[in-house]
Amino acid sequence: MQRIGPFLFAVLATISAFFLVWSLPPFQTADEPAHIYRANMITHGYWVAARVPTDGRIAAGGPSDVAIIEAYFPFHHVPFKPDERANLEDFAKAFTARWDGRVFNVAAENTAPYPPFFYLPQAAAIAVGKAIDLPVVQTLYLARAANALTCILVGFFALLLAGRAHLPLFAVLLLPMSVSLYASMSQDGLVITVTALGIAFLVRALSEGRPLRSAEIWASAACFALVGMTKQPYALLCLMPLAVPAERAAVKRLAVAASLAAAVGWAVWMALAVQTPLIRQDAPTDAMGQLRFLLENPVAVFTIAVKTFQVWGNEYYQQFVGILGWVDTRLPKPYYAAAYLVLLLSFLPMLLGRRAADWYSGAPARASAVTLGVVLATGALLFGALYMVWTPVGQLWVDGVQGRYFLPLAALLPLAFASGRQLPASGGPSGWAGVLGRGLTWMVWLFPIVSILVLQRTVILRYYLD
Repeated sequence: MQRIGPFLFAVLATISAFFLVWSLPPFQTADEPAHIYRANMITHGYWVAARVPTDGRIAAGGPSDVAIIEAYFPFHHVPFKPDERANLEDFAKAFTARWDGRVFNVAAENTAPYPPFFYLPQAAAIAVGKAIDLPVVQTLYLARAANALTCILVGFFALLLAGRAHLPLFAVLLLPMSVSLYASMSQDGLVITVTALGIAFLVRALSEGRPLRSAEIWASAACFALVGMTKQPYALLCLMPLAVPAERAAVKRLAVAASLAAAVGWAVWMALAVQTPLIRQDAPTDAMGQLRFLLENPVAVFTIAVKTFQVWGNEYYQQFVGILGWVDTRLPKPYYAAAYLVLLLSFLPMLLGRRAADWYSGAPARASAVTLGVVLATGALLFGALYMVWTPVGQLWVDGVQGRYFLPLAALLPLAFASGRQLPASGGPSGWAGVLGRGLTWMVWLFPIVSILVLQRTVILRYYLD
């Protein structure tokens, strides 16, 4: 029965993602222009971005094509305005933009520090679009499709390896927010699926009640190193292999050290050679001023934590499941509650038939402690980083945190509930526990069909129908 899940994921994710690839108007996912700039830099030979002169200043970025701006401009009236629609005139104007060789230096401070690895599918598609003289808009669709296919392939193998722990990963990987990231220019889709692949290697060993093999250690460490290079707080994910015993403890320590070195080394390199301060148009920011404020008011940290969730908590609740477009296209309110219920239910088959003692001793206890520690610490660093670089000095809540940032952390959680006991010969619990487990499994497997219908209705109403 476990083998059905990965193939079902591939089918449902393909239907859902490719609907969004073609139906979301161009540049209508969060920061999509900045992401296409980053992918396009690779086609100009800038695998690593640089500090370049642009608009009378030095900014993190690189070369880009003027045609991208010309393709985006007809749709610039749509983001953040739920009453605006993408009309035929917008598409007609955008389709006139073609790759004609005009290049300028673009500032892309929010995406320039990202490594090239998770932009390779998009960059390859852009190179193809340029080679066969596709309009920019059609190239954008091709790049979205390449990203979606890559994400789905990685997600498929993650679920194939995860065994009985595949169900919560299945639920996370098919959330509307996850799928919308697969169908965009963003690197975030691959961040989620590669995290799931890394955790699948660990879950597989723990759920089979055996130590990690050296190949599994290095594969998992490589996944977490790639993810850790994308955002500095994600570097803590490199510690995850410590959660599971290994055949060779020295190899595990070496792999963890190497992955941490890659993630931290990339962050230091970008800070010294590429990054420039983020510019917020509506309010000034000052990282050093923010640091002085915190040092002078250390108790304010607790106030900031509480106030942040008072101000933004409902947004995080909905964004984690999915607010589409430029975080301006909400799904029906009842859907969010249903999605969280399905997420919760996806963990229950892993718990059926377990003894309480299993969670307080040995490898399962260590896995739970390390996983929860990494999740909490990474979440705290995400808030801390955005407070320093994106929040006005002295403000008592954090700005800039998006619910999608927590999707990779959700992909870690199955390890906290994995069992060190071998599966029964039948492949799962028997009796009432088996019946309940199979029922819950099918409920989780079929819920994405509801998600597909909800996504289609939401996108069509938001962008095309008055």
